Amino acid sequence: MEANSYQSQPVSQPTLYDLIILGASGFTGKYVVKEALKFLNVPSSPLKSLALAGRNPTKLAQTLKWASHPDHPPPIPILTADTTDPASLHHLCSQSKLILNCVGPFRLLGEPVVAACAETGCDYLDICGEPEFMERMEVKYHEKAMETGSLVVSACGFDSVPAELGWMFNSRHWVGPAAPNQIEAYLSLESEKRIVGNFGTYESAVLGVANVEQLVELRRSRPKRARPAIPGPFPTKGPMIDHQKEIGLWAVKLPSADSVVVRRTLTTLTENPRGLPGLNESPEQIEKRDAFWSTVKPAHFGVKLGSKTLLGVFRFIAVGMFIGLLGRNAIGRWLLLKFPSFFSLGWFRKKGPSDDEVRSASFKMWFVGRGFSDMNVSQDKKKPDMEIITRVVGPEIGYLTTPIILVQCARILLSHRDNLPKGGVFPPGIVFGPTDLQEQLEQNGISFDLISKKSILA
Repeated sequence: MEANSYQSQPVSQPTLYDLIILGASGFTGKYVVKEALKFLNVPSSPLKSLALAGRNPTKLAQTLKWASHPDHPPPIPILTADTTDPASLHHLCSQSKLILNCVGPFRLLGEPVVAACAETGCDYLDICGEPEFMERMEVKYHEKAMETGSLVVSACGFDSVPAELGWMFNSRHWVGPAAPNQIEAYLSLESEKRIVGNFGTYESAVLGVANVEQLVELRRSRPKRARPAIPGPFPTKGPMIDHQKEIGLWAVKLPSADSVVVRRTLTTLTENPRGLPGLNESPEQIEKRDAFWSTVKPAHFGVKLGSKTLLGVFRFIAVGMFIGLLGRNAIGRWLLLKFPSFFSLGWFRKKGPSDDEVRSASFKMWFVGRGFSDMNVSQDKKKPDMEIITRVVGPEIGYLTTPIILVQCARILLSHRDNLPKGGVFPPGIVFGPTDLQEQLEQNGISFDLISKKSILA
């Protein structure tokens, strides 16, 4: 089907779509379209109408054709919108219940979309993994979003839903008087071919180093918030390179968005121990939400990147050093972004992975929880005496797992809007934790498993 057979939606037509995918022709966006089409007009799905939006209608039409293959593209409207044109974004928001934003880097391009949603009351989900952007959006737009009823949730992709649901899944296995002190996530990326990452993820990491001082200043400017009460002493720092024999991985600390997002959820939960009230909850739903959060126990949380070999860990460290050192100045950033394959030792390239490389890749995220078999006993000087290991497993992280998660979050939001907060800017865990998101992900190729539960020497 030719691109010119698609027409931009006339301004005068008051069509309200269930959701609009913004940035649908991008590397990740096209996979989000492909995933969304699986649930369009399916009897059990709330997704009955969908539109694609972006700057280039021709590219969007090509995306729809690619995502629909081998079938003919469905008659999905293509809308023109530009993140540099606030009027086009406001018009976009007036046409939809929900915007799925796939336009990154979010630090550079995301704020106008959040602003438009917060001002118009349209709901918003994105796949951002940039802490500075997410925290700045919370500072600037939370009050407005609460007022207009716009639910703004970032990190609804691999960053950071597997981490959020994964620590909750581990935490909920600490039953009765038992309680975790620390839950550490170990991420292992695997492939039958070669691992090639999303260039947008690499670009975000480079820009994150460039803007680290802004994030520090932002946090210093905010009032201190409540901290969760976690039994036992603060965990020791431990060695730089960690060897986990139980799961067969060498690992090094990963400065990812996951730990930041989990801490934001824990802070919100500390301030709201029963979770966030829904827009129009039934008594049964309130009881269900209370019951869920009563089983989630806080813990110190961190993320490490794992490899089956020590050489793999040294490779992680080398790439981290390149980004950390060169990302601090303009010339270094230019080099990093101009030659991503060289400076990432082949892990990232501008054109992204091939379809075969995407299909052959997968991830395992292990959650090693250590804590106390009885939290009622004074833990001031006591070492953890219990360990619980759980695991989340799924397909390639950037182009398969991320679209699966984003689309399932969208389905839940459309189906159960009355059970979710009226509005505000939140991390995904506090919003989707009590929903059936985990079950939906399990039905779509992402598994959650209890691996072991045992006593350890105190």
